[in-house]
Formats: sequence, C-alpha cells, structure tokens
Amino acid sequence: MEQRQNRARSAKQRARAQKTRLGMIVAAILAAVILLLDLATILTPDRSYSDQENRMLAQAPVLSGAKLADGSFFSDTESHFSDQFAGRDTWMSLNLARARLFGAKENGGVYLGRGGYLMQVPSEPDEEALARNLQAINAFAKRHSELKIYMSTVPNAFCVLSKRLPAGAPVRDQEADIRNIASSLQGVQFLDVTAALKEHSKEALYYRTDHHWTSLGAKYAFEAMAPGLGIAPETEYEIYTVTTEFQGTLASRSGDHSAKDTIELYVPKWNVEYSVNYRDSQRTVCSLYSRAALEEKDQYTVFFGGNHPRIDIKTTSESSRVLLVLKDSYANCFIQFLTPYFKEIVMVDPRYYYDNLETLVKQENVTDVLLLYNTDTFLTDTALADVIGE
Repeated sequence: MEQRQNRARSAKQRARAQKTRLGMIVAAILAAVILLLDLATILTPDRSYSDQENRMLAQAPVLSGAKLADGSFFSDTESHFSDQFAGRDTWMSLNLARARLFGAKENGGVYLGRGGYLMQVPSEPDEEALARNLQAINAFAKRHSELKIYMSTVPNAFCVLSKRLPAGAPVRDQEADIRNIASSLQGVQFLDVTAALKEHSKEALYYRTDHHWTSLGAKYAFEAMAPGLGIAPETEYEIYTVTTEFQGTLASRSGDHSAKDTIELYVPKWNVEYSVNYRDSQRTVCSLYSRAALEEKDQYTVFFGGNHPRIDIKTTSESSRVLLVLKDSYANCFIQFLTPYFKEIVMVDPRYYYDNLETLVKQENVTDVLLLYNTDTFLTDTALADVIGE
C-alpha cells in the first residue's frame, strides 16, 4: 500500500516537473520571439507612411525636459513603438483573421459586412455642434432670402445597405437623424435622397472598401434632387472606368484587403466645356478629374485631387445661375452631374476655408446654395457654423 502511494507521489512529482519544464520552454520561446521582434523593430528603419492603413505613422519622439515633465514623451514613445513594430501589417492581418474566426462584427471601427462590404461604424452625434450648425444655416437663409437654398444629407452605407450589415450589428436610426435635420430647417429646401438610394440598394451605390458613395450612387441621388433644384436632368452619360484596383479607407482601417473596387466617371453628353480653378494654388485646368490620383493610395481623390478650401468651376452653360456648394468629400463625385446646369459652381469645404463667405456670395453673384454632406459627417461637423455664420 505504502509503495503504491510512493509511486503515485513520484508520478505526480514527475508530471509537475515535466509541466514546469514545458512551461519554462514555452516562456523561453516567447521571450526569444519578443526579443527578436523588439530587435527587428529597433534595427528596421522607421516608415513614415503605411500604405495598408493609409495614414502617417508615428515617429520617434525627441527627448526633452518638458516632454518628460508632462509625460508626453512616454505616450509618444508607446505610439512610435506600436506604429513601427516589426511585421505590423502581418500582425494586423492575423488579428483580423482571429476576429472573423470568433465571429467579430467589426474591427478597427469598421463593420465586417456581408458580401465583402466594409461599412463605417456610425459616429455619435456632436449635439452641440449640430445645434450650432442648424442655427447658423437658418440664420444664413434668413439673411439671404433672395437666394434659393437647398440641403441634402446623404445616408451612409449602413443605412441604405442594412441587409449587408453583420447580424446584430448595433446602428443608429439614420433615417430619423435625417428627418430631424430636415424638420429643423427654416427657409431651406431639404432634398431627401434616402428613398431613391434604397430603391437601388442591390446596385453598387457605395464602395465595398471605402466610406464614400460611388458615382452611380451620386447619379441616382442627383436624379432624385433634380426637380427640387429646378433641373431637367440629362440622362445619357459617357461612363469611363478609371480603375478596378481601388482599396479605400475602410480596408485600411480594418486590415481587410480581400476586395477591390471600381471607380467610374460619369460625363454628361451635353456639350458643355468648363475650367476649374483651384484657389489655394491658383491653378486652372480643364478637367474635374486628377489622373495623377490613380497612382496614389487614395484613388477616390481622382475627383478634384481631393478636398480643397475653394474650387471655382466656370462653364459654357447657357444658364445664368451661380451655385455655391458647401460640402464634404461626398460632393466631390456629385459635381460631375451639375456642370451642364450652372454658369458657375463655387465649391467651398468649410473644414479648410477661412475667408469671408458673405463677401464670396456678393462678389460671385451667387443665386443658389447647396449644402451637401454625408449624414455621419454632418452630425459631427464642427466647422460649418464658423464659416456660414455672420
């Protein structure tokens, strides 16, 4: 009996010893891997930009007494190490695979939708900024009763393509947000394009890898808005596919690069010529499009080369109307549908514009104003009220 107990104790001791050795071996291997990765991170030259994430990467902070005192040196060092960690892109891909394996609905603030669709997780509205913007718009309309003022906030992909959301994904009722915006306006004609977009929800209205809508989505919205704008729309276009390799901001943020998008340009068949003046660089060209952008990571910037404080478009249209567009980047691919109907279109992006808007309205003899935003951006915008206010 005693011998059996001794043998049992010995077996348990050997098992514990074996488990301890195994644990030490695993710990040593992990320590070696971490050490090698740390060494690789230190020895590898820093990258300034991540093509996969489409953003600038943190650089090594400069040591100073002030940064030590306020603690920013340590937080900057942590950000630098995180951004420059060896094999970062591979680890991000592995993390995405792990998230999908365990049924994650989102990664990096991006919903992992059905059919390869990536969708921006809705932002929480900035209620104070929203109230200021709506008040500023109404005050602007009251000051300029002589102008025809229109507004449209475009629903985002998660609203229109709700069937492509991952099961159970929590989203805002964006249609309610749009109704709230519309009902808060005074002296402004709201042009709701939600129904028109939902009617075509099975079509490619939004990019699968980017937060913007496509030219096709903008076309359907334009056709829905045209009667309110007093336009009989041209329905025939020359359609040019400029890339089938686009991977946008949502692919970068989520780490999911499994899909690629097509970017198309829609050119109305009406014979209207135009010149485009970029006021920040005083450069004038004869195209709404930037071919050079197709060689860059963010190929959506093929429309005007991205966002600018102010762009003036003068056309040979027989119209006498001058349109001021206050906008975000959703408007960039929408403008191509407007050129036949206005003598001049002035695009202003309030996020980058610091001149006096009242002076612009007078100098350019503006007759019409269109505020065009995607809804998610408008609900969080903090710039419009400062620009449109007196």
